[in-house]
Amino acid sequence: MLQSIRQNEPEIRFAGPGYLHVKGVQIMKARSQRSENLTGALFVAPYLIGYVIFQGLPFLIAMILGFTNVRYISKIEDASFVGLENFIRMFKDVDTMAALGRTGLYSLIYVPLIMVTSFFIAYMVNKGIHCKNLIRSMFFLPYVSNMVAVAVVFKLLLGPNGPLVYLLQKVGMENPPYLLYGLNTALPTVVCIAVWKGIGLNFITYLGALQNVSADLLEAAEIDGATKWERIWHIVIPSISPTTFFLLISSVITSLQNFTTIQALTGGGPGQATTVMSINIIRTAFSNYQTGYASAQALIMFLIVLAITLVQWQGQKKWVNY
Repeated sequence: MLQSIRQNEPEIRFAGPGYLHVKGVQIMKARSQRSENLTGALFVAPYLIGYVIFQGLPFLIAMILGFTNVRYISKIEDASFVGLENFIRMFKDVDTMAALGRTGLYSLIYVPLIMVTSFFIAYMVNKGIHCKNLIRSMFFLPYVSNMVAVAVVFKLLLGPNGPLVYLLQKVGMENPPYLLYGLNTALPTVVCIAVWKGIGLNFITYLGALQNVSADLLEAAEIDGATKWERIWHIVIPSISPTTFFLLISSVITSLQNFTTIQALTGGGPGQATTVMSINIIRTAFSNYQTGYASAQALIMFLIVLAITLVQWQGQKKWVNY
């Protein structure tokens, strides 16, 4: 019987001081990792809370309102579910479709212009010119400037009594164009101003990428007889393709987030010449008080941006070199 009891007792082994030391180190590492995770969560928490309150919840509310006929000045109890009526109405609305077309035109001008111009400037600065730091600061300064202040300056420069019109009259032009007030010139002018203001970020990003292009590859290509254009096309551009991909996505999204630029410069005019979707959504919601219809338009714009981003993400596998 005594032998049976001894067989059922758990076997106890002394692991030794080495085992205790390793076990203690593991416990300390686990506690340190938990402490680091908690610290990181505390740092991220303010942003996450702000994102949920000011972006996440409004987005969910807009999605719900897009399927209702709620009005800005009516009680929420009076709203009713209308299904896809707002979306069907949007594609039948001539003004909304025209605004969507102008939005596409704005993006088609803005994205290639800012991408090509920023790359060209960054390439020239990277080649080594005098006053490089001054030039870098000059191009980046508009990016951090207030858009309203920029709009005031350009409205004075390009207005009917501005210095540009005065100079054109002095050189003999009888009817100089009012660039911000012409039906055919207002939108391209606004795009150019937006590019001038936003080019700083693309320029600095491209400049950093160009400084990491392998000098050995460029030198080897030059020795093999490659021209400057061939070196740019076959070495420089593929080497900075990840940066180009990032800037392409951010530039497309920026081109669609153009409310502040257009509202400050033209307010959507003259007529409807610069009324893009962002302006049209605000007018629909707060001037016409059709909150449900405006929410449907905003949801369509979100889907368009999402679709463009997904297409770019799939397409980058063919031309981006990591």
